[in-house]
Amino acid sequence: MLPVHEALRNVLGKNLSAVIAYGSMIRPEDRAQVSELNLLILVKEKVPAALRGQIAEMLGSNVSTIVLDLESFRRMVSEGEYLAHEVLSGGKVIYSDEEFENLRACKPPINERTLEYLRRHALACLALSIENLSAGRYVWSVNYAYRAVRSAARFYAACRGVLPFSDDEVAEALKPAGSAAHVFARVREARRVGVEAGELHELLASCYNAVLELLGYERAEWWEALRKVEALFVSDVTLREEGGVLYMAVKGVGKDKETIDTSVPVARRTRS
Repeated sequence: MLPVHEALRNVLGKNLSAVIAYGSMIRPEDRAQVSELNLLILVKEKVPAALRGQIAEMLGSNVSTIVLDLESFRRMVSEGEYLAHEVLSGGKVIYSDEEFENLRACKPPINERTLEYLRRHALACLALSIENLSAGRYVWSVNYAYRAVRSAARFYAACRGVLPFSDDEVAEALKPAGSAAHVFARVREARRVGVEAGELHELLASCYNAVLELLGYERAEWWEALRKVEALFVSDVTLREEGGVLYMAVKGVGKDKETIDTSVPVARRTRS
C-alpha cells in the first residue's frame, strides 16, 4: 500500500494533504483473515460525493476509506473524537504535507465524546455478532465479538485516562479487570485460528458478558434471551438502553412468515 498516495495524487492533485492507515491491518501481530485496511484520506478542500465514490472504487473492496477535509479533522481532534485518537496515536502515515505534520503534534482529549463512541461501538459490534450468529455466519460472529470486547476494553481503559490501540496494549489495560482479560485472550486467538463448534456458544456468551461488565452492566443470561427469538429469521439486531435497562431489539420473520419486531430486556446498568 505504500505507493497508494501516488494514485490518490493523480485523482486529487494538490488537494491531497495526507494518507494515514489505521486499525489492526497495520499491526502484523493483530491481523487476521477478516482484517481490512482502513485509510483516512485528508484533503485541503471538501470533495464531492462522486469523487469519494471514485476513490473507494479505485482502492477496492478490501480497503475502507474515509475522505475528510482538514478543517473537519481539526475539529474532531479538538473534540476528542475517537477517530482522531486512532489516527494520531495508533495510525501509520503513508503520505503527508506540512499542514498535516503540524497537526500530528496535537493530542486529542479523552472526554465524554470519546467514551460515548466506544460504548456505542462496543454495543453495535455485540449486536452484529448476535445477528451473524443467528444467520450461521460463525466466523463473522466471532470477529464482531472480538471487536465488541476490544471497544469495551478501550472504554474501560479510557475511563482511567489511557487509550490502548494494539491488542497487546488492550490486554495490558485489561489486567485489573479480572476475567475480561482472559476472555479477550480467548476471542483474540479464536479470531485468528478459529474455534471448535462445541466451544462457540460458551465463548460468545463469555464475550457478551465481558462487554456488559466493562460497560457497567450486570451479567446476562444470553441464551435465555436468544431462545426467545431463535425461531425467527433475523434481519436486524440492535442494543439500546432505556431507563437503565439494556434491551435487545430484533427484527425478522417468524415461522409463519409473519413480520416480527420484538424487544427483549437483557441487563440492568450497575454503574455510570
